[in-house]
Amino acid sequence: MAAACRAFEQATLWRLEYSAEPNSSEKQNLMWSAPVNPGVGTSPGHIRLFSTEHERSGAAPRVALADASRLAEALGQMWGEVLAARRSLREREAELATGVPLVVRGDDAESPALVERLEAVLRGGAQAIDCQAAALYLLDPATSELKLRSAWGLPHNRLAAPARPLRGALADLEALLGHAVVLADRELHPYWKVPEHHFASCVCVPVSSPTMPLGTLWAFCRDARDFTPTQTNILEMAAGRLAADLERQVLIDEARSTRTQSQQIVAAERWQQEQLPRIAPVVEGWEIAAKAYHAGPLGSTFYDWFALDDGAVAIVAGNATEPGVGGALTAAALRAAARTLGPARRGCHVLLEKANSILWTGSAGNASAGLFQAMIDPQAESFAYCAAGPLRLVALDEGNHLTALSTTPPLGLQEEVLLSEARHKLRPGGLLMAYAAGNLAQLDDKLISALEKRLAAA
Repeated sequence: MAAACRAFEQATLWRLEYSAEPNSSEKQNLMWSAPVNPGVGTSPGHIRLFSTEHERSGAAPRVALADASRLAEALGQMWGEVLAARRSLREREAELATGVPLVVRGDDAESPALVERLEAVLRGGAQAIDCQAAALYLLDPATSELKLRSAWGLPHNRLAAPARPLRGALADLEALLGHAVVLADRELHPYWKVPEHHFASCVCVPVSSPTMPLGTLWAFCRDARDFTPTQTNILEMAAGRLAADLERQVLIDEARSTRTQSQQIVAAERWQQEQLPRIAPVVEGWEIAAKAYHAGPLGSTFYDWFALDDGAVAIVAGNATEPGVGGALTAAALRAAARTLGPARRGCHVLLEKANSILWTGSAGNASAGLFQAMIDPQAESFAYCAAGPLRLVALDEGNHLTALSTTPPLGLQEEVLLSEARHKLRPGGLLMAYAAGNLAQLDDKLISALEKRLAAA
């Protein structure tokens, strides 16, 4: 900016200055002023044109003020973009600092334990302000008590002492409000509920995260003395380091548990995908296709097909009403039942009735699902099917006319269900579509019909 101002003055004989202050105290010879990057938030500063002595000396003609002001305004816009880029860069770098991966090592002997790190911070903070002891008190989940969690310079049996009630602890309450409490008079210690009575003076500062208070940090001194603002600031920095160590340990514990859970979920997702058949059965005169879309890593939808003893083909599709892991387990149980009972030629309703019995007897009443089975005989003109639960069946003929086939309530909600096998005849070019429709219960019939037409067209 300084180089640009010097070049501007040499070219136009007007002195150009940039000021970060909203109003400059210098008014003499001020000819023009404008904010940098006006109209976009708070202006980062102002640019100003000042008259110089060149016009009086007659050494060279001066550029007209209107032309110089337009050039200065253009420079001001460029400066505004530079300043905005610098500010964005600072903010972005600070955000990227939070993206540093949290490395969780195993049993690393060189890495001190949490208790050693806390005591080291307490020792460093206390010694920096000439104190002989320090203690960290943390709130319980109910925010009603303060328990000593780490200490330096105090007897070890203090850690076994019961928690202090927060009610009436004036110094701790004041500190939790964000204020440092300095107690140089020993006679006031009982009034402020100082936790240690063997010291002449003490100071209490809050220990908090950016969103919530965690507890208080006390520093004790044997001599009666006051604490300067610099010393309280040092203790507050030690409190911030304690809060950072505590939050980091929480993140490490969560990272370890999440890593194990993530590995298990990935393995279950891979297993679930591997169980779905990839190659459609070849049936003369028929085309069969299926796809399962899951909203998360684990889904509650499955499909399967297999040959029957008499040469027919059975097609099964299921959808558990419970999402997530519970639904995936229910879907796995239904698929295993279909695989076990499917090869023997029975009515389609037999599988659904058995599946209802499995869900009813094998859960606490929270496992329910929809199931569809169709049996295709290449020699027959129609196919048999049976469906129950949150599955919609739609038949589409050559004239693109949709026919919704009825289903029953979900399986697993009652001890016994009585289902019957139905038959449907599709002409060449016709389509039967079965899809999970648990999320469509709140839609009206017109929207569902429009959706089914688009699905059938696709």
